[in-house]
Amino acid sequence: MADYQLTATDAAVIRTADQAHIPNDDANRDWQEYQRWLAAGGVPDPMPPTINPALDTKPAKTAAQILGV
Repeated sequence: MADYQLTATDAAVIRTADQAHIPNDDANRDWQEYQRWLAAGGVPDPMPPTINPALDTKPAKTAAQILGV
């Protein structure tokens, strides 16, 4: 796991240690720290894949259906 994770846009990154959202703002010291980390060879984790509920076409079973009652 990297120190940072990308988000859906380049407007921010996530610091993995505390899940803080770091905005893309040159005046922000956390963003400056992220830029130094990148310059030193750091590679952020990719954005987690999005879940598309439309792809789940099977309706969920009820507890009674699972237990056969």
